[in-house]
Amino acid sequence: MRKHVLLTREAGKNESWLDFLENAGFQVSAVPMIETRPHPCDMTLEEYDWIVFTSANTVRYFFEQQETIPEKIKIAVIGEKTAKALVSYGYSPNFQPTLFTTEIFIEEWLALGLTKQHIFVPKSSIARDEIAKCFAQFEHIVTECAIYETVFPEEATNQLQSVMNSQSIDIAVFASPSAWRHFIKSYTGDIEALKIASIGPVTTEAIANSGFSVAYEPDNYTMQQICELLIEGEL
Repeated sequence: MRKHVLLTREAGKNESWLDFLENAGFQVSAVPMIETRPHPCDMTLEEYDWIVFTSANTVRYFFEQQETIPEKIKIAVIGEKTAKALVSYGYSPNFQPTLFTTEIFIEEWLALGLTKQHIFVPKSSIARDEIAKCFAQFEHIVTECAIYETVFPEEATNQLQSVMNSQSIDIAVFASPSAWRHFIKSYTGDIEALKIASIGPVTTEAIANSGFSVAYEPDNYTMQQICELLIEGEL
């Protein structure tokens, strides 16, 4: 019997990886453990020097509320997918870190040596405020605004139970702390028996704080590399 992998990203983001892993030889199911919804945000952008996008979702929900970015504003992004999302709206980033983590982003952006910048950070309603706190220590002025909220899909518990009834899950993949937290509230099986794959250190930290260990974490924090690690380690 083929090993059973569970994907937990929001609807619309699992399908290509489901096909990728199935073609490699896994049995794959997708149960979205998070759902995102727009949240109104008052954006008066003219006063800012920079906008920082931390995910493809922040880009998408930003442009649902704002058609353009003033030319004088520079754009920073974290992550390959974030940059691609930005380009799809006709903009290119002025700054990207060499690694796709908030910590490296902060370190490398501060190394630019800029003084007292006004920075706008669109974010999820539950995102950390690490960027704002760190930049404020260097006298930058940061405004954060929740432009979308992350919630637990009502149907997820029943969908997960249905998947478990069809075949026990061997490996579960998580791309956010929220997906992990929602999963452990819904999963009725033995989590200790699962191999857990995490997209990066923030998600891994959430898993570890719950008392569980991660079997797979990629170096460059992408779904592509998670899938490659699973193929290399499990098939």
